[in-house]
Amino acid sequence: MFLEWSLLTIVTLTAFFLFSQVLFYKNLLEKEQKGTGVMKTTLREAETLIRKYQVQLQRSLGNVDLMTSEMIAIKADLKGVKQSHASLKFEKKRLEEEMINLKNKIDALS
Repeated sequence: MFLEWSLLTIVTLTAFFLFSQVLFYKNLLEKEQKGTGVMKTTLREAETLIRKYQVQLQRSLGNVDLMTSEMIAIKADLKGVKQSHASLKFEKKRLEEEMINLKNKIDALS
């Protein structure tokens, strides 16, 4: 009788221990799955943000390229304006000198 009682007690305690271990690991697995789900969601959101910012960066780089080409064109226009200004300035001096010469001739004739 003692042997049966002790065997029943050992089997019962072992079953209770194994049942508690199953519940513990099941709970641990559920927490891990929840954490994994949250991590996957976070990674998806991060990938979405990365794609968004990558598109913005590409647009910005495209805008920088456009601005660079416009700046080069404006520099070329500025060089042209400076050259024409220099030639007009030279022409103005030449005309002023010619005007002074003509005034001197008029004064000499009068």
